[in-house]
Amino acid sequence: MEIGISTAIFYPELLTEDAVKKLADKGFRVLEIFANSFFEFSEDYGHELKALAQKENVRINSVHTVSSAFEPYLFDAYERRREDFFRIFQDFVRFGEILGAKAYTFHGLIRKPHRNMSFSEVVYIYERMVYEAGVRGMALAQENVSWCLSGDLEYLKRLKDAVKEPLKFTLDVKQAVKAGKSPYDYLDIYGEDLMNLHLNDHDAVSTCLLPGKGNFDFGKLFHKVESLGYKGPGIIEVYKENYESLAELIESRKYLERIIP
Repeated sequence: MEIGISTAIFYPELLTEDAVKKLADKGFRVLEIFANSFFEFSEDYGHELKALAQKENVRINSVHTVSSAFEPYLFDAYERRREDFFRIFQDFVRFGEILGAKAYTFHGLIRKPHRNMSFSEVVYIYERMVYEAGVRGMALAQENVSWCLSGDLEYLKRLKDAVKEPLKFTLDVKQAVKAGKSPYDYLDIYGEDLMNLHLNDHDAVSTCLLPGKGNFDFGKLFHKVESLGYKGPGIIEVYKENYESLAELIESRKYLERIIP
């Protein structure tokens, strides 16, 4: 397993392209790109970022974006609004295709759908998204997020069972902790459909720390995901307030690399 990192760790201090340069300079070779604005997932910007990634010798494994700004509207009760935001979704997966990303980290619904939206309609929308991402060579990787419906284990299981297209998943350790669940509860649902892995640590006081700063057993996690056949990278994803220096990011990467089976 390669250890990578998300450009989200610099939000809001650095522009995404500057984050790529800085992380490449510090030896990170696999990234998750967090597009922080609609401008940042335009085709033109995608091509600029791809050229930069090639120059800096980094690989972009996955993409993420300003989820709460448009993802919930993909499930809006008003059909025309849904279609508006589906076109935005199409723009985003095109952006991911340009970068060569394999997974789109997806939050989805923040709360229960409008009473005019049935679960079967929600499933149909997921199937449209999975198909559209697949056309672009990507997987829709539903993330467990504590403040979204995807933090609920029963909802995720129901969704996985219902979506006919190959829905994939992102495990985020901190989001499991924030939801009061074990990361392994989510892995039991994801199984071989785990597509992306967000790594962070925690202790009795903080739900999000750099790997190596808390008491989470990463060795156990790595053995578990390996048993599921996971071949992707581990992406360090924390918040800007969870570290003070770039040296800490490098130290965290090296800590994880020593644990990899």
